[in-house]
Amino acid sequence: MANNVLDPSALISLLLNLLPPSNKTLTSPHDGLAALVHTAFSALAFRLIATDDTSSAREFPNNVLPDDWNTKGLVDRTFRYRHDQSSLEFVVKVIKLGQRTLISAIAVEVRQLLWLYFIIFNIRIVERQVCIFGCCNKRLRLTVVLPL
Repeated sequence: MANNVLDPSALISLLLNLLPPSNKTLTSPHDGLAALVHTAFSALAFRLIATDDTSSAREFPNNVLPDDWNTKGLVDRTFRYRHDQSSLEFVVKVIKLGQRTLISAIAVEVRQLLWLYFIIFNIRIVERQVCIFGCCNKRLRLTVVLPL
């Protein structure tokens, strides 16, 4: 019978290897749950690429959490992942709600978000037309009536 990577004993032994070398102590039950969620994703071959919503993606060797993984917010922990079998980015949030914890996750199509971001910040009004600028100053013209 094959080993179950999500077996509790397998997760606990992996968890010890995923905590930062400088601080292997979990200071709260909330951090313990967040670390366990990260361990489960790591056991399923997800690659950690960020521990917040805003930083650019980078590689974390062996999925080891960075030293500041639990200092970026008082009530939430964010993990962003990629997987070799998908082009999506996976965002997982572990949020403290009073005495309870909410764990939510979503798969995000990265290319579509980048494209939307690009359009939002590259709209210009030229000759009473809305122009969306692309690379090399090529533009698509969308004619709209603008108020005077």
